[in-house]
Amino acid sequence: MSSAEIRPNPFGDGNVIRVLQVIATLDPAGAERQMTHLCRRLDRREFRVAVCCLTRGGPLENDLRQAEVPVHILNKRGRWDLRVLWKLFRVIRKVRPDIVHTWLPTANTLGRTAALLARTPVLIASERAADIWKGSLRRLADRLLAPGTDAIITNADAVKRFLTQRIGLPANKVSIVRNGIDLNEFSKIVETGPSAPLPESDGVFVIGAVGRLEPQKGITYLIEAFAQLKIESPALQLWIVGSGPEAPSLRRQAQAGGEADRIHFLGTRQDVPALMSRFDLFVLPSLWEGLPNVALEAMAARRAVVATAVDGTPEAVIAGETGLLVPPKDPQGLARAMETLIENSDQRKAYGEAGRQRVERVFGMDRMVAETADIYRQLLSKATAHE
Repeated sequence: MSSAEIRPNPFGDGNVIRVLQVIATLDPAGAERQMTHLCRRLDRREFRVAVCCLTRGGPLENDLRQAEVPVHILNKRGRWDLRVLWKLFRVIRKVRPDIVHTWLPTANTLGRTAALLARTPVLIASERAADIWKGSLRRLADRLLAPGTDAIITNADAVKRFLTQRIGLPANKVSIVRNGIDLNEFSKIVETGPSAPLPESDGVFVIGAVGRLEPQKGITYLIEAFAQLKIESPALQLWIVGSGPEAPSLRRQAQAGGEADRIHFLGTRQDVPALMSRFDLFVLPSLWEGLPNVALEAMAARRAVVATAVDGTPEAVIAGETGLLVPPKDPQGLARAMETLIENSDQRKAYGEAGRQRVERVFGMDRMVAETADIYRQLLSKATAHE
């Protein structure tokens, strides 16, 4: 259904559909970036979008405000601060959205609860990973909230299987919208370059990793694998981009292994597309994933990828075509795969070019926005029909 064909919306202003996105923070991580791109790109003639952060804003808040997307921040304190439910209920009543779209586990639980209490016409949740860490209470909450949820959007076939087979959610409510990548960001990297200083890397082969420093991302196994590399030429460096609770222990691991002078922790960066251009090889050693945005970004930057074959990662990185896949928690396998590509520049280049073509073909940003907008229209049309 095109925007010209959409019915007048009885819940909103004429044909304008009001959407409230609910998420915990605006830290520059995968789901947060996808939501921000969606908010900025939805057609303003058809959609009016606002964002509500349960805990805090973050670096992406400025992107939203520059796009004139209102941002509400509720300052949730701790895991069990249930006062945020009342705050969110009040925001929903103020914004009067036609659609509440929640993102990630905390917002999916609290956001859906508040939206159901506020009788929001359409309720959508986004599950972005096969979150094996969820305990019995989280899984029970997911099942209890499913009947009142109109759709659950995920980004990979593997995550849909996890939700339906492991959590027990109804398959007919789970839709797949694959992540989108803004290719323009990667077309400009040669002109712009990184926005902050980098380690000296002339004549050095740089292995890059990007992600939040937490157990899920498996960086400890990458550091162990890096220490096992036997290559004497070229000189090697490992650049780890991101911050998180494991940062101190990972630094100690690098120091204890005698690799502190070759492993550089760059912290949180806002210039990841430009950084990708400085990597010679990208590595993603995650223990579990959804559809890893950062692997797609590396492919968009024409970088070969070594990654663990978990969940949705093989849907992004095609083994033997755009990179190499290894089992999780396998430093030896990770080291062997890195050595293979360090020593074969032709293969690295071929994988990088194939990765770029795959992103252009399958993971465009316009497609992600269009598919999500279609879900919004279809669900609101169905809700309207039942009025």
